[in-house]
Amino acid sequence: MICVPITARTKKEALHSIERSCQFADFIELRMDLINGGRLEEFISAARSDSDSIKIIVTCRKKEEAAPAGRTVLAKSTARNSEEKIALLKEAIGLGADFVDIELAEGQAAIKELQAFCAKHGGKTKIIISYHNLKETPVLTELKKIFHQCAKFKPAIVKMVTTARTIEDNLITLSLISYAKERSQKIISLCMGDKGDISRIAAPLMGSYLSFAAVEKGGHSAPGQFTVGEMKRINELLKSSRTVPEAPVLSMQRPQPQNYILLGNPVGQSLSPIMHNAALKQMNVEGTYSAFCVHDLRGAIQGMRAMNICGASITIPFKVAVMEYLDDVDDDALKIGAVNTIINHHGRLTGYNTDWLGLVVTIREALPIKNKTFVIIGAGGTARAAAYGIIKEGGFPMIVNRTLKKGEILSRKLNCPFYSLAEIGKIKADCLINTTPVGMYPKDKSPVKAAIPGNYKYVVDVIYNPIKTKLLKDAQKQGCGIISGLDMFVNQGAGQLRLWTGKEPPRALMKKIISERLNQIEE
Repeated sequence: MICVPITARTKKEALHSIERSCQFADFIELRMDLINGGRLEEFISAARSDSDSIKIIVTCRKKEEAAPAGRTVLAKSTARNSEEKIALLKEAIGLGADFVDIELAEGQAAIKELQAFCAKHGGKTKIIISYHNLKETPVLTELKKIFHQCAKFKPAIVKMVTTARTIEDNLITLSLISYAKERSQKIISLCMGDKGDISRIAAPLMGSYLSFAAVEKGGHSAPGQFTVGEMKRINELLKSSRTVPEAPVLSMQRPQPQNYILLGNPVGQSLSPIMHNAALKQMNVEGTYSAFCVHDLRGAIQGMRAMNICGASITIPFKVAVMEYLDDVDDDALKIGAVNTIINHHGRLTGYNTDWLGLVVTIREALPIKNKTFVIIGAGGTARAAAYGIIKEGGFPMIVNRTLKKGEILSRKLNCPFYSLAEIGKIKADCLINTTPVGMYPKDKSPVKAAIPGNYKYVVDVIYNPIKTKLLKDAQKQGCGIISGLDMFVNQGAGQLRLWTGKEPPRALMKKIISERLNQIEE
């Protein structure tokens, strides 16, 4: 599991870092000694809003306890004295943080005080007792004594971090992992510093509870930390080396032709390959576009790196899940919380989202978005993109979804209303948008009863195959304006091609190709 320390200098930077980190990490560590401005309550609330699965560690170190990282984060440190630290950690417990981190050096009285406070508040917050040595790595016998001093308090996790002066120091600190496991004690054990890199790689494989990594270069909280992307790449390579011992070294040179793929499940009905291949030929780009039905998303992304695939389209059901396996995500895609496009630049994968722009451009041709209300059926990646685009254009989205939990999470993230699908008959608005796959060829279904579209002036279905779904047929009978998914499909695809090639795609050709194919299918 990967933990990203939040070390931003300002409240604004911290909130941005939290939003980015929640997309990539399993844990975030709020380094309250390094963040200037903002309240702990704001940061915890932001993290809970961004992710319902992220775990939160709250830490506050004294200046002498915190290792200076690559940048001078400590120059403006807000490090507190012991009394202030304990008060802040108690506040974290009251706010429902998953873990608080207290140094062994704070002493028995402070640790027991914190444990009692945890118990008083239901014991939901767990305690990490940590030891940091910023100068060296003591001998193993000394470290074992310190480990037992921490373990006697029965904390959730013991954290042992030393500074490597030699490569051999890594072996000393790493040996504590098996020592702790034999005693059924969860542990984080690693070395800081340039010579401690190897411990950060080996510790997770040996059973260390967490790895610490920065979202980007310059954001690390201790010397020697890798970025999240680097850690994931290292882990992938190590996993590959265990299963395929003689796997070739990845080439850093992009081969020709420039090949692109579609990853989804199912993909048999997708017309993306004929559209993109026709466009690539018209654009004089040597390459192909192929669809793959994916059963192992992690493996598919690993294969994309290994084969040096230049770019990928991501479709149902992977638009949200794929973000975990990427090195970086564009700001729009990050705010949406979904990716439909990947660019591979020398092995570094970056996620983008063209769905929102494709939808906005398409809707704008039929009706203005500003100050209009849109009911969105669904809570997946396309629904996120639709809501984001509508908000960006000054409209008002409402989320309707069959699964309550997913719908509520999205509505909280976007600060918009949510209703269950069973309540849709009570709602009236300017436009209804279906973002679910219900009605996709070959199934002639609608996500709502036939009379429901009558509550709207316009009805949009993002499905393009068939061009006129059952939902749109029902809407037309009710006198609604209808917008099929064809134009959105072409517009978002054009956005992908522009990102991949840097060239303007032939939209008219793309629409002609798809229209002709769909007419053939309907015949």
